[in-house]
Amino acid sequence: MSRKTRNTDDPELQEEAILTAAAQEFTEVGVRKASVDEIARRAEVSRSTLYRRFPNKESLLVAVATRLYKDGMAQMEQAIVGLTPPEAIAEAFAVGAQLILKDPLMHRLVVDDLEMKGITSSSVTSMFIDAVTARTVRALRGVGAVRPDPDLTDAVEIIVRLVISQLEVPGSEEKQEPEYVRAFAAKHLSPMVW
Repeated sequence: MSRKTRNTDDPELQEEAILTAAAQEFTEVGVRKASVDEIARRAEVSRSTLYRRFPNKESLLVAVATRLYKDGMAQMEQAIVGLTPPEAIAEAFAVGAQLILKDPLMHRLVVDDLEMKGITSSSVTSMFIDAVTARTVRALRGVGAVRPDPDLTDAVEIIVRLVISQLEVPGSEEKQEPEYVRAFAAKHLSPMVW
């Protein structure tokens, strides 16, 4: 009988393996049904190692969602380089729609997994709104937005909240397509950003 392989890498590599395994598990079965034992097995770490890094499933979910957020924001920032601020908002919406439609984990967390609200607290949602708003404002400044800080921040926060509302109660599939989202944002939201 062969010994089970264990991930004895340094803590950073173990953490990355755990997050990758958790993302796979969350994608396949959803957050509520995800098994910490299965995540540890996939990451090739002991259950105790996993719990030393992430004391509960919610902390693991927050870490996976944070990694997903950072990757998504990086894609958005890259997509808006060279655009005007109003064009940038429209393009950011299109990139977000594409991510939600095409990335299996993002789709699972945002669209399919209706139990997410019961797992994450409202404070996590508030932190997410604040983080996305602040990073989007910085990105818009990077492409030339000149609207005064408090007003630009308020406008972007309104836009972020509208996105969350749209995701929670999506319209038809046509209204989720990047082209529709881009045109909608250009017509109704871009005028808020200058």
